Formats: sequence, structure tokens, C-alpha cells
Amino acid sequence: MDMGQMINAGKSKYSYEETIEKIKAKVEEIGWSVVAEHDMEKKVGVRVYIIELCNKEFAKKALEKPENRWISAFMPCRLAVADNPDGVYVYGMNMGAFAGMVPGELAEILKKVSEVDEAILSSVL
Repeated sequence: MDMGQMINAGKSKYSYEETIEKIKAKVEEIGWSVVAEHDMEKKVGVRVYIIELCNKEFAKKALEKPENRWISAFMPCRLAVADNPDGVYVYGMNMGAFAGMVPGELAEILKKVSEVDEAILSSVL
């Protein structure tokens, strides 16, 4: 699998600011939480905004068993909004593809996360 398959990406229908606000609103609407935000323009001078999101129940289920805690390196979920020369793009990890690489119950959790990611992305793409 190449790196392009590991990332979901698409061009937003909205401005940079609107895209950020619509993603945060959708996250709240579906019952997830925004746990952190990183305005990379303020930090490194590049107009990229990273939104970290989480679902407490999914996270707990994924981390309950010590043998599954390696997944914490990929948590929380992140979406990046980038103001590119040809428009605003949203990037996120392709959790559906990642689910195919992990065992058992983690794969099932990641498939559900993938469905949520798709709903969030479809709200702006």
C-alpha cells in the first residue's frame, strides 16, 4: 500500500475559516469531542490548522487491553485543514485502510472510526 492510500484528502467547498468551523460543529453534532487544536500558521507560518478529535467510548475500548495500547501512537484522530494555492483541502488518515492492517477488535473499532471520519469529511467536501 502506498502512502496516498493511507490519507483521505479532498477539496473543501468552503473557505479556510468556514471549513474549520464546520468540521468542529460536525464533530460536536456526532457526539465526539475536539480535544486539541493547532494553528500552524501561528506556530510555523504555514496556513494549516490541525484538529484532534476523540470519542471516549471508542478510545477506552481500544486501550483497555494492554496488548492493544500501541494504537495510542495514532490517537487522537486528526484532521488537517490546509489553505493551498488552488483551494482549501482537508486531510486525514484513512482509518478504513488502516483497519485492514490491525488485528480483531481494533480493526472493528477503526472501521467505525472510518465511518465517522467519512461523515465529518462529507460535511465540507
